[in-house]
Order: sequence, then C-alpha cells, then structure tokens
Amino acid sequence: MADRTRIDAAELVGVRLSSDGTRLLLILRDQAGQTVSLSLPANCLNTVLTALPRQVETGTVHQLDTWNMVTAENDRDLVLTLRTPEGLAISFMTKPWQVQGMATLATYSHPHQVTKKSIH
Repeated sequence: MADRTRIDAAELVGVRLSSDGTRLLLILRDQAGQTVSLSLPANCLNTVLTALPRQVETGTVHQLDTWNMVTAENDRDLVLTLRTPEGLAISFMTKPWQVQGMATLATYSHPHQVTKKSIH
C-alpha cells in the first residue's frame, strides 16, 4: 500500500479491538474500492466521539459532571467548558458579565432558600 496522508473512506467495513485491548482497528473501503485499515489507540475513542457533531433534540437536558473556566486568549473573555459523565464536552466563549448573571441566578433564584454570603 502506498503511503497516504489522507484516506477518504467511502464505507466502514468493520471495527475490532486489538487482542490486548489497547488499539481500535477500523477497516475502511476507500474511494477506489480498496480496503484500508486504520489503527488508533483505544484511549482516544472519547476524543473521536466528542469531535462528532450531534443533532440534539429540542428540550434535551444533559447531566453536568464537571466544568472549568479559563481566561480566553484575548485576555478579555472567558472560556467555559462543560462536561457530561459520558465524556461529552462543549466549550463556550463568554463575557464576564454573562458569568456574573449566571452566578446571580444560581445564588438568588430560590426565594425560599436563605443564602449566606460566600466567595467561590
């Protein structure tokens, strides 16, 4: 097989896990009809899955597992990343005032709950 820098698969023929469970083997048929295999580290599967665009039904609600927030490259905005227990992740570029608004809603949206002053 000639060296390739890109494989445009026309069909997924099969998927197997290596005998030691460390590699995922994808068997593909390329545009020319040739069978090509692609071997990936098994631990990269979540990364591949989260890169796929997904159609989300209106009203779908996901459980939040973890989140983090960092300063954006422009030093003005913030990047908020939310992760589900299944490993799905999505990041949002936010303005500080938007985060302050979310914090205000989270703090004061329950009128029957006494809120103590706190710094997070």
